[in-house]
Amino acid sequence: MDELPQLDWRERELPRWVQVPAGIVLGLLTLLCGLAIVSLFFLAPKGPSTLAIVVVSLLLLPCVGVLIKCIRIVTGRKLKGGVFSPTALRVVAVVMLVMPIVGLFTGYYREMGLAAVWQALIYFLGAIGLRQLARKRESQACQPQSGTQNPV
Repeated sequence: MDELPQLDWRERELPRWVQVPAGIVLGLLTLLCGLAIVSLFFLAPKGPSTLAIVVVSLLLLPCVGVLIKCIRIVTGRKLKGGVFSPTALRVVAVVMLVMPIVGLFTGYYREMGLAAVWQALIYFLGAIGLRQLARKRESQACQPQSGTQNPV
């Protein structure tokens, strides 16, 4: 009889009867926080400005991430390969490479100076990192999982 591998105490999962209510409660709290952030946007005294749109968007990103995690906890769906597929990572990397090129044609570098050059460098390094991550995930997806048997 095959023995199942013993999991370390850090790898053990909570029972489903704990995961589902915890996911629901955390999801509702996250929705409440997201509603509070959006209400800040509409309560601006002079109407929503560009800065308000950027701040609200940056504050909503973690809320959306936590909400996605709560949905995965409640549904019991595990995501082994990360949130983005290798193809999606490559698309984001190309967009990150295109943005500094667009800045050349819009006069962004003349307007912002050295900060724009620094930003272009960060975009370039981020694109390289995303392409490496896509390559790593693609190679991991091709390898058979350990502990599984191939029916031959």
